[in-house]
Amino acid sequence: MSAPESQPQLPSDLRTRVLEAVRKEPMAPRLEGARRRAVTVALGFVVTAGILLAISLPATRGRPIPYIAALVLVWTPIAVLATWSGVGRGGSMLGRSPRWLIATAVVTPVVLLLSWIPVAFYWPETLIDTSETIHHVRCIVVTFGLAVGPFVAFARVRRGSDPIRPWLTGAAIGTAAAAWGAVALPLICGFTSARHMLIGHVLPVVLIAAVGAALGQWLVAIRAKTE
Repeated sequence: MSAPESQPQLPSDLRTRVLEAVRKEPMAPRLEGARRRAVTVALGFVVTAGILLAISLPATRGRPIPYIAALVLVWTPIAVLATWSGVGRGGSMLGRSPRWLIATAVVTPVVLLLSWIPVAFYWPETLIDTSETIHHVRCIVVTFGLAVGPFVAFARVRRGSDPIRPWLTGAAIGTAAAAWGAVALPLICGFTSARHMLIGHVLPVVLIAAVGAALGQWLVAIRAKTE
C-alpha cells in the first residue's frame, strides 16, 4: 500500500482569518448571492463583447466561415470547463483543491492547442498565412483586453475566499478568463498558421495565468482585520 497523501500545512491563524471573512460577509439569501454573482459575470462578458465590437466587427478576413465556427464551438466548452474548475468552489468554502487549480492552469492551454489541430487540418489552407511578429504581439495584447471583463468578474466572485494559496486560485482565475479571450479572438484575427496560433492565441493564456498568480494575494486572499 502507498503511503497516505500528506495534507498541506495550514497557517496557524487560518481559523481566525476564515471567521473574520465570514463575519464580514453580508448575510444575503443564497439565491440573492447567486443572482449577484451571475450579474457580475454577465457584466464581465458584456465588457468583452464591447471590446470585441470596438476593435472590429466579427469578420471572416479570408478564412472559411466553417473554420471560425468550428474553432469557437470547440474552444467554448474548454473555456466553460476552465471556469467551472478554476473559479467554482466545488462545494468548499475555501475553493477547489490545489490539484484542480494546477490542472486548470496547466491543462487548459494544452487542450486549446491540441483541439485546434484537427480543426486546422480539416481546413489545411489555414495553416499558411503571412503573420509576422507584430501580428503575434497584437493578438497577445488583444487577448489581454478581451480577458479583462471575465477576469475582473471572476476575481470579484472569489474575492476574499482563499486563505491558503491565493496565488494558485489567481492563476486558475486568470486561465479561465484568458480562455474566454481565446474563444473570442478568432472572430477578429485573420491569421491562422501554427506559429501564430501558438504565440498569438495560446501563449496569452499562460501569460494571463501568470498575471493572475501575481495578483492572487491581492485579489482573493482572506485578510484578517488589523487593529
